Parts: sequence; C-alpha cells; structure tokens
Amino acid sequence: MANLTGRKRLWLAAALVAAAVLAGLAIRGLAAPPAAESFDAAAYAAAPIALPQGAAWQPSDLDAQGFAVAARTQRYELLVQPATGQVIVQDASSGERWRSNPDPAALENESVGGALRKNLESPFILEYYEQSKVQRLVTNVLEPSATPTFTAMDDGVAVRFDIGKLDMAFSMLYQLTADGFRVSIPAAGIEENGKFRILSIDPLPFFGAADDAVPGYLFVPDGPGGLIRFPREREIVGGGYYQYVYGPEMTNKTFGPVTVSMPVFGLKRGDRAFVAVIVAGEKASAIRGLPSGLVSTLNSVNARFLYREEYNRRLNLSGRSLRVFQEEPLREDRAIQYAFLEGEEADYAGMAKRYRQQLLDAGQLGPPLEPQPDVPLHLTLVGGDTIYYGSRRYETATTFGQAEEMLAQLKEAGLNNVRVTLLNWQRGGSMSPTLKLDPEKKLGGEEGLKALVDTAHELGYRLYLAADLVQGDSEALKLAPKTHGIRSAEGDVLFLDEYFFLNPNVTYELALDLIRDAGKLGADGILYDWLGDALFRDYNPQRGYTRNDTAAAFNRILELTRRELGGVGAYLGNAYALRSLTDIQQLPSETHKYYAIDETVPFYPMVLHGSVAYSMTDGNLRDNNEDEFLKAIEYGAVPAFTLTAESSRTLMDTKTRGLFASRFSQWKEKLVREYEAFNRLADIADQPMIGHAKRADGVFATKYANGTTVVVDYNAKSFRVEKGGAE
Repeated sequence: MANLTGRKRLWLAAALVAAAVLAGLAIRGLAAPPAAESFDAAAYAAAPIALPQGAAWQPSDLDAQGFAVAARTQRYELLVQPATGQVIVQDASSGERWRSNPDPAALENESVGGALRKNLESPFILEYYEQSKVQRLVTNVLEPSATPTFTAMDDGVAVRFDIGKLDMAFSMLYQLTADGFRVSIPAAGIEENGKFRILSIDPLPFFGAADDAVPGYLFVPDGPGGLIRFPREREIVGGGYYQYVYGPEMTNKTFGPVTVSMPVFGLKRGDRAFVAVIVAGEKASAIRGLPSGLVSTLNSVNARFLYREEYNRRLNLSGRSLRVFQEEPLREDRAIQYAFLEGEEADYAGMAKRYRQQLLDAGQLGPPLEPQPDVPLHLTLVGGDTIYYGSRRYETATTFGQAEEMLAQLKEAGLNNVRVTLLNWQRGGSMSPTLKLDPEKKLGGEEGLKALVDTAHELGYRLYLAADLVQGDSEALKLAPKTHGIRSAEGDVLFLDEYFFLNPNVTYELALDLIRDAGKLGADGILYDWLGDALFRDYNPQRGYTRNDTAAAFNRILELTRRELGGVGAYLGNAYALRSLTDIQQLPSETHKYYAIDETVPFYPMVLHGSVAYSMTDGNLRDNNEDEFLKAIEYGAVPAFTLTAESSRTLMDTKTRGLFASRFSQWKEKLVREYEAFNRLADIADQPMIGHAKRADGVFATKYANGTTVVVDYNAKSFRVEKGGAE
C-alpha cells in the first residue's frame, strides 16, 4: 500500500503487482461470509439534484458584452451570457468581477487558436468518444451544433447544453449562495442518444483565470497543500498539475499514490481570492492546475468530473489486451461551491479557514478537542509478523508483557498522555486481516492482551488496536476471493501481490464484530488501515459499489467505532472520513514534488487542528530528522514513534521489514526528549490554526486562535513559542 498512498509504511519495500483471478481458478480456504448486519449504501445516498421545471429565463438589458443579470443577493449579482452560457459573479459593493472565461480584452493577447482558443471562451470542456473507436475527442459550446437554453431559478439560472452533432445534452445550474456561487451538473440532465459517450466534463475550466500582470498563485490540495505561483520564476516542466481526488481508481488497474486528500482548490490574484470545494461527485473527479504558458497566457485551476474511465480488456489467456472505455457512465450529481475572499483573508490561510468552517457547518468535521495539560504521543508498538515465505512462522518483536514494561518506563519518565496502538497483535500478523479478536499466542494471547489494556488504563494511557479489514492474503484468509473480493472493471478479482480487497459490505460486517469484541476487551479505539486513505469501486454486478458507496460504508464503520469505543484513527485522513476521526497518523508533510508546485503550505493542518489529533512521520523513521521534526512543530502535529522491544532484525523476512530501527531501549531517550519539546505546545493542541506566514527565508510563523504564535527557524534548527491574547 505504500505505493498507493505515498506514505511511509512499515512494509515499504513490498512491490505492487496487479494480477487477476480467472473464473476457473481454484481458491483455498473457502468459507461462508460472517453472519452480521449488511450495509445498505442506498440509505446514505444524498438527495438527488433536481432539474428546475420553471419558466424559461428571459434575459433583458444586455450589457456591451452580451451579459444580463440572472439573480441578485445583498452581496452578489449573477450575470449570464445567453449566447454561450458564460457567467460573471459580481460583488455588489466593490464591483469586483469573477468571470467564468477571460475578458475579451485579455483574449486579444492570446496567440493560441483552433479548439484551444474555443475552450478559453466556453463555460465547459467536454471529452467524449465514439463507441466504435478508442479515441478521446473534445468539444465545447462554440461548436456550431451546441445550443444553450435557459430556465429561471429563484437564486440563479439553469442552462441546458444540447450538442446536436453528438446527439447528447447536459445541464449546468448556476446559483448564488450566501458567500459566493455554486455550479452543478445534475445526473438527471445527462442524455446520450446516439453513438457518442461522455468521458468527462470540466465545468467553468477557466473560472477566475488570471494573467501574470498581478502576482498570485494557484492552490492545489497536494499533500498538506501546494502553491503554484505566478508570475513564474522558473521554467515550466511537464504539463501542469493533474491528480485524482482520493487517488486513481484501482479497479481499472491504475495504481498510484493518493496525493489529493481534499476536494478543494483555489486561486489568489492580488488582494482577491476564491476557494472552491467539490461538494458532490468529488469521489469521481480530478483537479487540474495550469500555469501560464501551457495552454494560454492565463493561470487557472479547476475540477474535472469523470463519467467513464479507460481500462485494459483482456483478449486472450496469453495476456494480450485492448484499451477500452467503460460502457456505463457513473450516474452521480456533480457540484462545486465557490467562496470569495478579499483583503487579509485572500490567501491560502483564509481558504483553509473557509473550508474548515464549511466542513463544520455541514457536520463533516468532528467536535473541538478537549483542552489537556499534555500533548498526546502516538506510540505504535509492533507485536511481530509472519515470515512471508516458507514456514510462515510468526516472529515476535514485542510481547504484551514487554509492552507493559515499556509503558511503565514512559510513565516513570513523565509522559502522561500516550495513545498506544498495537500493530500485528492478531494471530498471523499482517498476513491475516482482523477477522475476529484472536491475539497471537506468542505475544501472550488474550489473557496477556487484557493485562496490557488494564496496565495502560492504570497508567492513564489509551490503547487502540490496529486493524486491516480491507486487504487479505489469499492463502491465510478464510474468505474466498471469488466470493468476497472486489471485481475490476473487466470482472476479475483484483489482486496486489497475493493480497485481494474485500467488498466494503464484508468489511462492514467484520468491523461490527471487531468493535463489539474490542469493547469487551476494554480497548479505547481502533486504528484502521485503508478506511481513511483509499477508495475503490466494486464492479461485481451483484453488489455494484461506487466510490461513494465505499466511502459511506467506511464512514459508518468509523462512526460506530467512535460511538462504541470513544476513539478511532486512520492513516492519511481523506476528507470524507473526517466526521468521526479522533486521530490521524502519517499525515503528509510535503507535496509530491510535481514540477509545477513551487511551495508546500499547511492547508490541511489548518483545516484539522483543534478537531483531530494528527501526527506525521514517526520520530524513528525520518529521512531528515531535524527538518522533519521542525516541520511537525510548524504544522501543529503531535509526536509519533513506532517501536519494538526486540531488534527490528527479527522482522527482516516479514511484511514489516521496512522498519529499520525500532528498538525501544535505543530510542527511549530521544523519544522522551522530543516529547518534552512537543509538549511546549500543549496549550494550543485544542486551538484552531488561524494563520501561517513566511517571515524570512527558512523562518515560518504559525498562529493559533488563543493568540499563540509558533515560530520555526530551519536555519537555526530551533523554534520558539510566542504567547499572545486570544482572538
């Protein structure tokens, strides 16, 4: 999974290899699915966006550029161009205009021609293909056969685009909101009546696009957040920025890191900015950032909505394949909400605060953290793991008794707030997913685990169990891949090495049992692998899970875990999972080094801080110890270590072989020293992060709601805490 998420995992060296199970392949260990409540994904589906049925919009008083007012609020006016469907959102007080497309005067400076020029003047870019061919084609509103028609709405207007030559149509709804503007594409409005099929739609691809005359930047949600500045100070390499929200769809056998954990993007120009959040259809979307010089002289950032994807269709058993498109579209509503910022709020910090507030208003971010005298330590203790070849013997790294001794030493050293996570505590370790509460006997069995839980509580610590209920070893797991594994777009079971992925409903059923048993044990929470950092479909026609359905199932598991146990954690922390999470581990601290990105910023930490405790790279797993420690301080993270009682050499032949240095006795002194440094930030652990700025080269300041500012100096390898009054 390391290659799928980009995070530093213990089995970092494991290779990802896609394989398929043919229909006649015999599978060992067939078993009936666990008897439990099934998950009803339909019960969690959002209400569909309805197409307006009102009267036609009758534009009047067209201005010199052919725009007419379609709606007004106290703060904004919505202007629409009947000829094309272009829009302008105008601030009623300042007169500031946000255009869906470049001003005609700006277009005079463009040298690009043909279809690219037409795209600049269109409110959408639609990618399609002809059923008998595998060729991507593009169209826009300026094609001779494209006709917009309008329906009036109370807060805006709906425009239906009929593309006659393709015998297809779709609708876009433009609506004013309290702090901005919303554009929607209802699933009910999409029509494909001929031989052409929609692949993707970019709504308002050049909304707010800016030239290089006024300095600014594009914000993209890569890692913790990335800026693409303009005018550029270095040469453009590559094709700009383009990444899937929540990662590519693995059931199409497209593998890659999850670099985008938030469905949000933005643009700043001078003292004005917008932040845009994909509020519907985000799990089947991508974010594109284009610096000037690639397509035009403009800098733009937008969302692309995906309706079909490519995949390899196998032609014969020898492995020959043909690249094809999915026949059935993903019928989901799509929507983007834009909020406009000005003055001191018009920067990435203001964007983060607005996005955070939107999540809070929607109930998608948990309640504020309680003030505590000490910061929490995310301590992961690795029980051991199974040798992945030959005898498959379980190798012990930390018995439950040894874990008790380690926790007692930390308490004696003055650590009062520790959240312990046990990894590979179950029989078989990482080779066996957590089908039930079955502690490894070599670690001390159920009796030893119960004693460890009791000891942790006596010390005032919390104890979580790590669980993987998504991925299973085909030989060790007592569930049949053909019956319980997810299917690719081609219909075969999806494998990565010897592992396959369980259908989300099976994961849900297993989770119910684990939550119940963990509660009886006295565990304080569960740290789930995959649930917060990966989404996928299941093309099995008997189940037919979309990424939306998978997210709903995973969210329900997280919700039940928090309700029953009090705590629930995940890796990476994709935005769809935030409502229930109390803890996130391995939150990214860097962007993924795309050439277009100029600067990494703590956008995601600003969204999370004060609501979720998050840690970054473990203190014993860093590549650059001093700088990564300081980055965790700058970004408001809590300390984290992953340790063992024995040498990590015991794990060399297991899936946990990427843990190179982990012996507690060798790391204890550094852990205590680092914890004491982090604990200087205890007063702000529950506070929202409200500001972040660069004071000088290598010097950054992070401000919190209680007035405290943390200044990190990478040059001096130090940080200081400046107290201030609450804001």
